[in-house]
Amino acid sequence: MKAKVAIVKNGATPDETRISEMVHEALELAGGLSGMIKQGDVVAIKGNFFAPYPPPISVDRRVAAALIRECRAAGASRVILTEAVSIGTKLGRGSSTSWIMDELGVTQAAQEAGGEVLCLEDDERVEVKVPGAISIGTVKYPKTLLDCDVLINLPCMKTHGFCLVTLGVKNFQGVLTDEQKYYAHRDDLEQKLVDVFKIRRPDFTLMDGITAMEGNGSGEHGKPRSMNLLIAGRDMVAVDAVTSACMGIDDPMDVTATRLADFDGIGCGDLNQIEVVGSAIQAVREKFEYPDKFKKEIDRGAIGVFRNVEVHIGGACRMCWNMAANIGKTLAKYTDEKWYLVVGADPKFPGSDQVPVKNVVFIGDCACSTTGNLKDLRNRILLEGEGALAIGCPPYRPASAIVEDYLIRRGLLTREELEQKNEASRTRTYEYYKTIDPTWTPLSEQK
Repeated sequence: MKAKVAIVKNGATPDETRISEMVHEALELAGGLSGMIKQGDVVAIKGNFFAPYPPPISVDRRVAAALIRECRAAGASRVILTEAVSIGTKLGRGSSTSWIMDELGVTQAAQEAGGEVLCLEDDERVEVKVPGAISIGTVKYPKTLLDCDVLINLPCMKTHGFCLVTLGVKNFQGVLTDEQKYYAHRDDLEQKLVDVFKIRRPDFTLMDGITAMEGNGSGEHGKPRSMNLLIAGRDMVAVDAVTSACMGIDDPMDVTATRLADFDGIGCGDLNQIEVVGSAIQAVREKFEYPDKFKKEIDRGAIGVFRNVEVHIGGACRMCWNMAANIGKTLAKYTDEKWYLVVGADPKFPGSDQVPVKNVVFIGDCACSTTGNLKDLRNRILLEGEGALAIGCPPYRPASAIVEDYLIRRGLLTREELEQKNEASRTRTYEYYKTIDPTWTPLSEQK
């Protein structure tokens, strides 16, 4: 039997009433909740509210509220909306899950709809062995999601700078602890995520595509794209595949997470084996702008780019190439300085005697454990207390924090400047979303 996926499209930006109608229609077309939720069941919903910004970065609170109402109408005794912020949000944006849910109006909307909100960092964890694991062997799984009668996945329709798209599979990165989020955030990230679903698969997935994201997502650097659609189904992988096709991806199997999930039997990623009901894919399909790293060669953003940043890179995974580009861009702003980036396994370096240690940054464990004259340079950083060793595999957000702290110690950057940057991003995204939903006011602006 083919997996069934429903697409509901609205001709214009929908208001709250129309969103509720669209949610009901999408659920019914995809098979409905009444046969899935029994009277008295506990339903847990894994939303996407990983950063302190409204749609398209987060799920629209109106979609979440409408889904909660549908679950209650189907007989659920409790409906629990859950999430936990990303490492980048915790370390870089300085926001907690509870603050985000309150600020965006999600907590209020969920409670008014008859639901509860649970920050997963507050939930009890159960250590579960992953059957047939390839990447991650055990998961400290939230007990609420493990024990609930029905588990629903509520992701956003977004591009992603590292995974091309972030949809249903990627959304469950948020169920992991901080340590396990950090684990395998390299070329093996997608396999880790697929392994998580070997513990428990969502019973239903509702994709929020009211305001989607393209470009350098999934956060504040992406671009909003009005799609005015919802995509729903019982097979999460099929929902991801159809969503990818609606985003202009010719073959959803080009999305690594979808292909691996299909390969490991989590769901169906083959469009030929999926029945699409409601609107047709071709009727709603738009060609999304891809993230830069999927439009150009991986080295395009890192080497031969910054006049005052000399990059020495050996064998490096995607994440370290990404970090070289991001940190290189940061350092290049300080034009009065000449900087030296060391990245990857066994990078070559002609000589280190004349290099000012204070302007050297090692990125990642491979670089930090290198040998030869680079080892001497690394040791000078340790002995002299200058330069930066941005450790980690992958280096990821903690490495960025190390570099930021070093720039602050050097007097080249201030905490106030970092906060101003975050505030500018919030202001920009807030003002955009107010054009989508004029009834919305963030908690911080309410009198």
